[in-house]
Parts: sequence; C-alpha cells; structure tokens
Amino acid sequence: MKKAIKASALGAFALSVLLGAAAPSAAVELRFAVGSPPNSLGDKAANHFKDKLEEYSNGETTVKVYPLSLLNLLESNNGIRDGIADIATVLWPYFLSEYPETNLIAEAASMSELLEGDRQQATLAYLGAMIEYVAMHCPECQAEAKAQNQVFLAGLGTSSYVLQCMKPVSSYEDLQGLRVRAGGAWWSRWLTGMGASPVSLSINETFEGLNQGILDCTASNPGDMTQFGFIDVISDVTVGVPGSSFAFAIADINLDTWTSLSEEQRGHVLHAAAAISGDGIMAYFHDGRENVEEKAPARGIAIHQADDDLLARSREWIAADLDALAASYEERFGIENAKGKLENLRKLVDEWMPRMEGIDDRDALAQVLWENVYSKLDVKTYGM
Repeated sequence: MKKAIKASALGAFALSVLLGAAAPSAAVELRFAVGSPPNSLGDKAANHFKDKLEEYSNGETTVKVYPLSLLNLLESNNGIRDGIADIATVLWPYFLSEYPETNLIAEAASMSELLEGDRQQATLAYLGAMIEYVAMHCPECQAEAKAQNQVFLAGLGTSSYVLQCMKPVSSYEDLQGLRVRAGGAWWSRWLTGMGASPVSLSINETFEGLNQGILDCTASNPGDMTQFGFIDVISDVTVGVPGSSFAFAIADINLDTWTSLSEEQRGHVLHAAAAISGDGIMAYFHDGRENVEEKAPARGIAIHQADDDLLARSREWIAADLDALAASYEERFGIENAKGKLENLRKLVDEWMPRMEGIDDRDALAQVLWENVYSKLDVKTYGM
C-alpha cells in the first residue's frame, strides 16, 4: 500500500514537472531607460522596440520606456549594471576604460569612408558588420559587457558626419584654424590632421557654442541639425567630410534580467533587438537626408560639397589613421592582435556591402540584421 501511494505521488510530481515545462513563461515587464528626451530619436526607437517585443511575445513581455527620467547617458552604464533599469543605451566612447575592445571596433567606423560606391550603403555595411562582430565574433567584447553585468543587445550608428558651420567651408584652406566641436576622439584627430582646432563640448552645449561665436562649426551627423536645433543658428553645411559614424549600443540588457528570462523570451528580445537597430539607424539616415536636402535649404542655409583636394586629403588621412589605430589600442589598453581584429572587421564590412544594397527602410534593415545576426545567436548560451 505504501509503495502504491509513493508511486502515485511520484507520478503526480512527474506530471507537474511536465506541465510546468509546457506552461507558458510568466509575464514580464522590462524597464527601458532612454538617455534622451521624449519624442527624440532614442525615445522613438525604444518605443518601436516595445511595440515589436509585445508583438513577438503576444503581449507576454512588455516594456515601460523612461525617456530622460530614470537614467541619463552618463548614468546608463552603471544604471544597467546595478539593476536600476533592465535595458538602456550605452555610448561606448563615454566609457573607454570599460570597453576598450568594443571601442576599437566602434572607432574603426571610418573604414566605411574608404569603400567605393554609395555612401549610405557603405555606412550601413559597416554598421551591420559592427553588430555582427560584437555579437558573434568578439568574445572580448562579450566579456567587457559581462564585467558590467550586461549583455549586448542592439547596435546603432549615425549616418556620416558633416560640417555644420557659421561660414562657408569647402576646401582644406577653409578649415585652417577653424574652431570645430568634435564629438569624439576620431573627429578630434581628423580636425587636427586637417588643420582645424578641435573643441571639446557636449552635444547639449554645442548650440550655444555656435550661437555665441565660440565655435565656427560642429562636426556632427546631419540628423543633429534638427535634433539639437543647430538648424536655427548655422549658415552653411559641408557634406563629404569629415565622415565616419558614431557607433554605440542602443540597447544593452542587465545580465541578471537576461538570465531570468526563458529561452523563448530571450528569442523574442533578440528579435526586437533587430527591430530597434533597424529603426534607429534608418531614422538617422532619413532625418539627415531630409535636413540636408530640404529643411536646411528652405532656411536659406547653403549646402557645400567638399572639394576634390579636401576629399583626397581626408581619405589619405583616414587610411593612415586606421593603420595607427591598432597600434594605439595595443599600447594604451594592452589589446592583443588589434590589427588582425580590424582586418577581420573589414572582411565583414565587405561581406555586408551587397546585403545593404537598396536598403532604405527600417523593416528591411531589421530583416537583414535578423537573418544574418540575431537569428543565429544561441539563446541558451548568448551573453552567459
């Protein structure tokens, strides 16, 4: 009799385990901290992530977006690490000592300027390669995120930078001695190499710097013209230089949150990660193109093309800087085989060029990223 009762109890336990395994995962709400204000590009991208994640999970996994209220961009890295938010944007160049391996790849965005063909296609090819490299081919990048109690989810990057100025600039001679806001180390080096004087100002101080005559120009992506109001003060825009893209993580997730999700939920999150990258990247391109081709001319702002001599000097400088970049990171951060890593990245960029041909909307870009990166990640082990 006791044996029968024991067998019955074991059978009931086994059934409960099977039913538990088959049962749907518990509903989850994730907190997404956006370091930019409501209705900004970052806020819109986060809300697109929210919508797609809820769609993919049939409402099981939801997201609450906090634009510039839970964490700002300087607080985001520690905020994710400490669990203040589940997901947030991490601007890698703001945290150079924490992410040297990842920043090596981000700072190599200028290689897109050396590719022949369509500029948008070339920049998109770099961004696709960057996302693939960090997610799939860089255990050191993964280790850097893990050390911050994070998992890399979604990469983002801007369209090529342009000069937004208070005077006409189109030649190497025009640049000599100009005070230009540099948004990162690469642009500071480029400006120095072209004879200008880089000025370090936050993006939020740049409008006043231009308006008060502290700056002659800002080297910024063309989307920032309206995002930060530069269109209200500048008189001239120069396209073709300095180029390069500001690459970063639009979404990293807290490692504890990630491990608490079921494998199915992680799959949904990765699918939504492809969507947020597609949305944010294309927003930069579309906003920038509209600003340069329509909004700026409508304000009477003159649009200049960098002349052939300046373009040639710039390309020559970019090639030399890329050669020096690997040695610099090896010396400063002890990175091993940095040159080989950049060569591997360049091979990926070449692979991504045909994939990005004709890509000009967020859904198409998200699909390419899903097919070539996110769908290939193993939800059982990724980020662990």
